Amino acid sequence: MTFYAHSLKDQPIEQWETMQQHEELVAKYCRGFLRRIDPSLEPWGELLGRWHDLGKYSQAFQRYIKSANSIEVDSHRGEVKGKVDHSTAAAQLAVEKFGARGALLAYCFAGHHAGLPDWDDGQSHSGLKQRLTKQIPDWSEVVPVTLIEQSFPGMPSIGDPKPDDAIHAAFRVSFWIRMVFSTLVDADFLATEAFMSPERKLFRPRVIAKFADLKQVVENHMGDLENAAPDTQVNQIRKRVSSDCLTKSGLAPGFFSMEVPTGGGKTLASLRFALNHAIQHDLQRMIFAVPFTSIIEQNAKVYRNLFSELGDKVVLEHHSNLDPANETTTNRLQTENWDAPLVVTTNVQLFESLFASRTSRCRKLHRIARSVIVLDEAQTLPIELLHPTLLALRELVDTFGCSVVLCSATQPALGWRDTFSIGIKDVRPIINDSAKLYQSLNRTKVRVAGKINNEELSTQVTERSQVLCIVNTRNHAAEIFERLIQKQTEGCFHLSTRMCAAHRMEQLDEIRRRLKANEPSRVVSTQLIEAGVDVDFPVVYRSSCGLDSLAQAAGRCNREGLLESGEVIFFEAERPPPVGFLRQSADTSSELIEQFEDDLLSPSAIEAYFDLHYWKKSDTWDKQEVLKAIGNQPNKLQFNFRQVASRYRFIRDETQAIIVGYGDEGQELLDKLRQPVKFVRRDTWRRLQRYTVQLRQHELSILNEAGAIETLHDRLVLAHNHLYDEAMGLKLSQSDGVLPVEDCII
Repeated sequence: MTFYAHSLKDQPIEQWETMQQHEELVAKYCRGFLRRIDPSLEPWGELLGRWHDLGKYSQAFQRYIKSANSIEVDSHRGEVKGKVDHSTAAAQLAVEKFGARGALLAYCFAGHHAGLPDWDDGQSHSGLKQRLTKQIPDWSEVVPVTLIEQSFPGMPSIGDPKPDDAIHAAFRVSFWIRMVFSTLVDADFLATEAFMSPERKLFRPRVIAKFADLKQVVENHMGDLENAAPDTQVNQIRKRVSSDCLTKSGLAPGFFSMEVPTGGGKTLASLRFALNHAIQHDLQRMIFAVPFTSIIEQNAKVYRNLFSELGDKVVLEHHSNLDPANETTTNRLQTENWDAPLVVTTNVQLFESLFASRTSRCRKLHRIARSVIVLDEAQTLPIELLHPTLLALRELVDTFGCSVVLCSATQPALGWRDTFSIGIKDVRPIINDSAKLYQSLNRTKVRVAGKINNEELSTQVTERSQVLCIVNTRNHAAEIFERLIQKQTEGCFHLSTRMCAAHRMEQLDEIRRRLKANEPSRVVSTQLIEAGVDVDFPVVYRSSCGLDSLAQAAGRCNREGLLESGEVIFFEAERPPPVGFLRQSADTSSELIEQFEDDLLSPSAIEAYFDLHYWKKSDTWDKQEVLKAIGNQPNKLQFNFRQVASRYRFIRDETQAIIVGYGDEGQELLDKLRQPVKFVRRDTWRRLQRYTVQLRQHELSILNEAGAIETLHDRLVLAHNHLYDEAMGLKLSQSDGVLPVEDCII
C-alpha cells in the first residue's frame, strides 16, 4: 500500500505526494539548515525530517485525505481543528525510544502544525504531557521498520550557563528547542510548497547577490559621498565614524556597542561594519532591527536604493503588520523565512519571534543563526522584558554564532555594571572616544519651558516658519494640528501611526523638500519621527518624555550643523503622558531637570537617567514573569512555550493591521487582492506592508459596526476609502482632527 502526505484537488491519486517523497525532502532541508548552524546537528535534521509526519501512516489519516480530494485538503488546518492528529505519533515515539531526553524532539514534532505546546496546559489535551499519553490512531503496523529504527542523534552542545544559574540553564535549553523547531517548520513549509504550489516556488529568490558584490557597492558609494561632501565638521565626524566601523569589523564575533550621536552617519556606517564583519567571519546575513516602523521605512529605502543594481531580492523589509492571525496552509506558506542577505525589521518582529510558539512566527528563527544583528537605539527595549531579552541576545552570540551591535545615540544602556547585574559584560566599543564625539556633534541647546497649553503651543508653532513639534499621543497631535489649520497656518503637516507608511514617506519627502527650499514647514508628530528619521529643523518642541527620547528629538534639530546652535524646547503639555512607560520615563526626567538643566543631554545626565530608569529597577526586569514560565529545572524539559509567547509582548494591547488603499499603488495592490486567485504572491504582501494601519480591538469594532471592513485572503481591508484622510490618515471620530461629523464613523 502507498501512503500519502499531501493530495491535490481534483487530481488523480497517482499525482499525490507520497510519504517517502515528503520525508526525504523535509529531511534534506532540515539537514541543510542545521548544518549551517553546527555541522554536528545534521543527524538531528535527518531524524526531524523523517519522523515528523509518522502519524500520517495511520489508516485514519489516509481515509481522511482520500475522502476529501474533491476539496482543497488542508491537513495542517484539519489537525488544528482536531480532525486528524498526525503530529502526536512522533512525539510519543521520541519519548518512548529515547526517554526523557526525547522531549527535545517531542516538542518539535507535537508543535510542527499547531505551534510549540506547553508542557502541561492543565486544561485540555494540547500540552505535551497530555499528548504523550493521548490515544491516537494506530500507525505503527505499516510504517517502514527502517524508519523507526533511527538512533538518538546525540545530546547537543548548548553552552555553559552561568555557574549555579538554573534559570539560565533552563532558558538555554528551551531556546535551543525553539531554534531547532524553526528548522523543521521552515523545511516542512518549503517541502509542502514545492508539491502543492510549485508555481509559488518560482517567485522565491534562487540566485542572491553575494556579500562581496554588496561590499563593492557600499565602498563605491562611501567613496562618492566622501568626495562630494563639503569639508564641514559634521562630515569629518561621519567619515571618522565610518572609518572606525571598517577597522573594528575584523574583531572576533560577539557583542559590540556603537555609540554615535544623531547625525553621525550611523545608518551607512553600521551597514559597513556589518557587511565587512560578515565577510571576514563567514556569517550568513545582516539583520537591522529598529524600534519603530518609521525608521524601517527610511532605512529600507536607503538600502534598496543603494543595492538597486543587484536586484530586488537583496533587501527584505519585514514588519509584523501582515502576519496572519489565523494559520492555514495557504497563508502559512506566505509567511516570511528571511531568505535575503539583508533584513530590515522591527524590534517587535525580531524579539517576539525569538519567544514565539506559533509556526509562522518561528519559521525564520534558524536563519538568524550566524548573522550580524544591528539593534538601532538599543536602549528602547522594554524595561519589563529586559532580563529575558538580554538572555536571548546572549544565546544568539554564545550558541548560535551571531554578532550583536548595540547602537545608541546616547550611551549603551545594556552593559553590565554593579547596579545592573543582568547587563552584558563583554561589549566592545566600535567608536573610539565616543564622549569626545558627543561634544563635537553637540549642535543644539535645550531650554526647559515649563507648562504650555494647547492654544499657546499652536500659537508658538504658527510663529515659527520651520518647526517640529513632537507629542506623546495621536489625539494630542491631532488637536494641535487642528488648531494650526483653524489659524490658516501655511505649510502644516501631521504625522502619526493612523497614517500608513507610504503616506508618511510621501509627507516626509515633501517636508524635506520644503526644508531645503527654505519654505514654511510646520510639523506636528507623535514620537514616530524622533528615532532615525532624517529631517533637519532649526527648532524642535518636545513634550515631557525620557531623556533618551529627548536626545532623539534633538537629533532632528540642526542635524547638519548649518546653524551655530539649534533650539530644543522641552515643555510640559496640558495633560501628562499616558500612564505606563511614557509617564514613568517622563517622571524620571523631571527628577533630573534641576540637577542638569544647563545640559540635559550631557553624558552625565543620560547616565543618571539610565541609572534611575533602567539599572536600579530590578523588580521590573521581568515584570511579565517570562522566565517563570520557562522554569529553573532544565533537566526535566518541562517548558511552557505558549505561556512564554503570551507573556513576552512588547505591546500589551492587542492590535491588528488593516490594509488601506492609499494612493495609486495602494489601490493597485488592493485590486490584486480582489482578484479570484489561488494565492497572493509574497512580494505583493511585502509591498502591502507599507499600506497598513495598526488598530486596537475597540477601534476595529467601530469600523466593523459601520460595515467599513472586508476580509480578503485572511487579511482585513478598509472597504471605504473616504474614511482615509489625505492629511491625517484613517479617521475614526471627530476627535481625531478637523474632520466634519458627517465624514466620521462616530
